[in-house]
Amino acid sequence: MYSKIRNALSRTGLAALIAGSLAVGAPAALAADTAPSAGKSYDIVVLGDSLAAGYEHGFTEKSVPYGFAEHVYEQALFQGLRAEYANYGIIGLRSDGLSKWLSAAAEGKEVTKKDIQAALSDPRAEAFFANTEQLEEDVRSAELILISIGGNDFLQLLNGLEGDETLADFGKLPPAEQSSLRTMLTTLLDTYEAQLESAIETVRELQPDAQIVVANQYLPVPFMKVRNETTYLIPESTAEFLVDGQAKLLERLETVVSELENKDVSIKIADAASAIEKSILAYTSIEEGDVHPTKAGYAELGKAYAEAIWGEYKTVKKRPANVPISVVVDGKELESSYVPVIKKGRTFVAIADITDAIGAERKWDAKTNTATILLDGRTVEMTIGAKTIKINGKTMPLNAEPAYFQQYPGEKKTYVPLAALSEGLGLQVEYRDTLKAAFINS
Repeated sequence: MYSKIRNALSRTGLAALIAGSLAVGAPAALAADTAPSAGKSYDIVVLGDSLAAGYEHGFTEKSVPYGFAEHVYEQALFQGLRAEYANYGIIGLRSDGLSKWLSAAAEGKEVTKKDIQAALSDPRAEAFFANTEQLEEDVRSAELILISIGGNDFLQLLNGLEGDETLADFGKLPPAEQSSLRTMLTTLLDTYEAQLESAIETVRELQPDAQIVVANQYLPVPFMKVRNETTYLIPESTAEFLVDGQAKLLERLETVVSELENKDVSIKIADAASAIEKSILAYTSIEEGDVHPTKAGYAELGKAYAEAIWGEYKTVKKRPANVPISVVVDGKELESSYVPVIKKGRTFVAIADITDAIGAERKWDAKTNTATILLDGRTVEMTIGAKTIKINGKTMPLNAEPAYFQQYPGEKKTYVPLAALSEGLGLQVEYRDTLKAAFINS
């Protein structure tokens, strides 16, 4: 077990994997989720490196990320926001690369990988840079911008600590090498601080009103705790040098944030370090030689971002065995004795439950078994058994099973297809399989 951990902290482990040298591990590009045109969307843009991309150990080009970006997106839905997101995380990206890319976007320049960061191994990089115009548009329209950058900046330092099987014992290095590494750390910190501030200033230039949240850096050094004493699984002097470097890195980040706050920039820090370092072995894949977060680690990062933004992290309540899906309407979970039903992959709910939740007016024509729902100037008509739906007087095919009567002891309830009704009323409908939850937001 511990030999894998030591190897992961060697040049071929920690340094190469943070750099994203395994091209096969590149996740597919993330598409922005699309909401209906009616209503103002809450736009989220994600910028940064492989953590922003949601990379996990073992990913292939077919893998679907569920990183902190996706968790924050779900939290926006939980807040009742009509959210959309676009992810521009690139494996191996450094802070200088991010700064160059954003500057190119602000200046309307066409760029290639060679212009931004030539050594990037992310196979999606060229496609991203070819789409710089879209990056500029997305940043300009964003309400929330999430940034994770910096881990790749310090690879040169880690390479300088390379040993035979693990990182070298810093305390046993010749004084000249120790001095050289300390000088290198200071130089890297200076560069990180300047490039991060430049990147955020460009974001501010493009969208001065956006909320910006940038993560600090966790230290992927595994340790054990015995009787509240921490034992690192690398040489102690090396661990002390890296921990001190991490502390200095946080100081630089706090300096950047403080200076930007003084310029009225809305910016916060997500505490990724505390989130992941609670359990490096559980929240990263370090035992497999990969410092990236596991699914559980990305959930912790999502919580860190959400708590920085909204002061809370929400989830759906535990469902009884007979309830297949949770329904969340404008941030409030729907609770009813009339449980949702799944028919051919579509969610059906009791009509009274959903219309009451969204504040819609409901009328019933007993002669035709037709329900008419009115909300904010829009009208939807649904008839029991009909394969069509009428929206603002126009008849359209129903892309679901028809409305029907669901029998309960002593009564029957009208059940309607949730997505068809909500979309007909101009609401956002978003299903998240990760939570087995449908979100309806106005």
